[in-house]
Amino acid sequence: MRYPADQKAKTRQKILDAAAVVFRRDGFQAGSVDKVMAEAGLTAGGFYAHFPSKEALFLEVLVTSLRESRLGRIAEGGPGGETQRVESLIASYLSLEHRRAVETGCALSPLLSELPRAGTKAREAFGEALDEVASSLGSLLPDSASGPSQADQALALIALLVGGITVSRAVTDETLAHRILSACRDLACASLEANSPK
Repeated sequence: MRYPADQKAKTRQKILDAAAVVFRRDGFQAGSVDKVMAEAGLTAGGFYAHFPSKEALFLEVLVTSLRESRLGRIAEGGPGGETQRVESLIASYLSLEHRRAVETGCALSPLLSELPRAGTKAREAFGEALDEVASSLGSLLPDSASGPSQADQALALIALLVGGITVSRAVTDETLAHRILSACRDLACASLEANSPK
């Protein structure tokens, strides 16, 4: 039986999408190839026709997730001016809805702690992707002569967003989770305002 020319690419994407869910839910160690392929509705034997290893799959999931996340795509445009788009990112990222969306939300929070187990290559590739995203996000931030560079502001903002959502997910008390998210939103917006030209 002949398959359409794009069948391999579609199957590969299906595996990537399934892996993004499995790794978010189960982590890198527990997220086995068998689990990924079952999530994709495929047999485990076909995995190695698409990826050389689970580590390579994890790396691609992480880097792709970062670049395609709301953090990575914010500079592409959208409603409002630059400051308004950053404020909207802060509000949506540090929301109770995003906190609850572990399997479908930004992959950084559930996957970053897994990165050291995936090896040096994965960390290097992630660092490059993070630098790209910070540069892109930084282009929307105020250029302050006396404060940190736009790229450094972006790195700090990414750390605050990811850290805030991660800590809020670590607690069971919804009231405390709300306080964590609210405090991080306030701090991020205050920093944005402080670095804006007077």
